[in-house]
Amino acid sequence: MLVQFTVENFLSLRDKVYLSLEPSRDKNHSENLITKGEYKSVNTVTIYGANASGKSSLFKAFTVALNMIRNSNNVQITDELPVVPFKLDFESHNKPTSFEFTFVAGDEKKYIYGFSATKERIIEEYLYCYNTSKPTLIFDLIENEEPKFNRLYKVKLDAAYQMNTSNKLFLATATTWNVECTKVPFEWLAKSIDTFTEVQELSNVAFDRYQADESKEYIDFTRELLKQADINISSIELDTKEGKRNDVEITTGHTVVAENGEEKVFSLTLQEESMGTQLLFYYGPLLRDAFEKGKTIILDEIDKSMHPSIVKFIINLFRDSQVNKNGAQLIVTTHETGILSLDMFRRDQIYFTEKDAKSGVTDLYSLDEFSVRKTENIEKGYLMGRYGAIPFLRAGEVL
Repeated sequence: MLVQFTVENFLSLRDKVYLSLEPSRDKNHSENLITKGEYKSVNTVTIYGANASGKSSLFKAFTVALNMIRNSNNVQITDELPVVPFKLDFESHNKPTSFEFTFVAGDEKKYIYGFSATKERIIEEYLYCYNTSKPTLIFDLIENEEPKFNRLYKVKLDAAYQMNTSNKLFLATATTWNVECTKVPFEWLAKSIDTFTEVQELSNVAFDRYQADESKEYIDFTRELLKQADINISSIELDTKEGKRNDVEITTGHTVVAENGEEKVFSLTLQEESMGTQLLFYYGPLLRDAFEKGKTIILDEIDKSMHPSIVKFIINLFRDSQVNKNGAQLIVTTHETGILSLDMFRRDQIYFTEKDAKSGVTDLYSLDEFSVRKTENIEKGYLMGRYGAIPFLRAGEVL
């Protein structure tokens, strides 16, 4: 369960910004809260903002940080790290990029893990665990300083530290060397939170899930998903060419009732379906995994090629305790304002990005920072610019 993500000096996010999923004092919409152990978090977050305001920068920050953690053991000593600092001032360009995750892992303990890096090396890295109400140090590493290790694991942590290189994350190295205290937080970061944006990436993941599923549970879930979304598909068939795992033909069955009441089934290929239907087909395995395993899913531009009612439908799945039984979370960037309502969300679930026109710096803030009435029309207020985060359109000729 993700509690908070922090990033500083990455793309347009020059100054430190916080995306917090920890509930505020807002008492509304208890159905939008999930619990893991003694900790609570919101199950959905929507992020709004004008084009080029920094929504995708935040999404890419998640993606880069997670990929750095997961791929660290494959990094060669000569490899550059994929951080991209803010480039519109000289000072930031030479500073490290920082990421931090606060989360509740599989052992129901809260962890704080963060690191700072340049393209050449890791400058700082730390991991803390909440065994009580106060954080307990597991390790804290700062370049050119003596490493700090938890005394109970000091021998193993120090041995792993000797095997680490300057451009590898110690969390991954320690886990590879079987240091027990890093295994649980590393596994959460490696397996329990995912980002998706490109259709090709979504389709590749979906096809892998579908093809490896001999029991057809993923297909059954997706067929029911499409049915609940009021899409007229009665069957889904996958035909994998023998010896060609990636060569798959997918056909959908549509039941049509003739004027005489007779039912007939007609087949279409997936490519003949609408883009929205194709996206739901690709989302199916991701959503099932999220609900089965309590994962955190981050989707960039969820409304792309998707009808507003389907966007609302997907978000409501995460708000439904009968569907979302294991505390799955959904974080989305979107322009779809039809769901922007306090009838659906708490104030701490709605975030905005706004880029300063002079400095090019993105700010991230939540609706909870504004004094809004429970009856206020949030969609109207957003479109009127009451909360910022909308484009400033200048009148004049279009060249």
